[in-house]
Amino acid sequence: GPTERESRAEGTSRFTYGVTEDGCTSHTGAWGKTVIEYKTTKTSRLPIIDLAPMDVGAPDQEFGIDIGPVCFL
Repeated sequence: GPTERESRAEGTSRFTYGVTEDGCTSHTGAWGKTVIEYKTTKTSRLPIIDLAPMDVGAPDQEFGIDIGPVCFL
């Protein structure tokens, strides 16, 4: 729709997020954890309603997501 935006770790600073922990870059066969932080002053960019992980899809890979606390100041 008209309010859809794509955010990436790299790109223009208005539409980026921070990665505070990245334990999934090396494929070791063990579960890893990545923590993503998204800050915005634009309420129209929330809620996040879709997620498209990259580099996942090999037969021996799995993907899970836990949504943590959200803070509105």
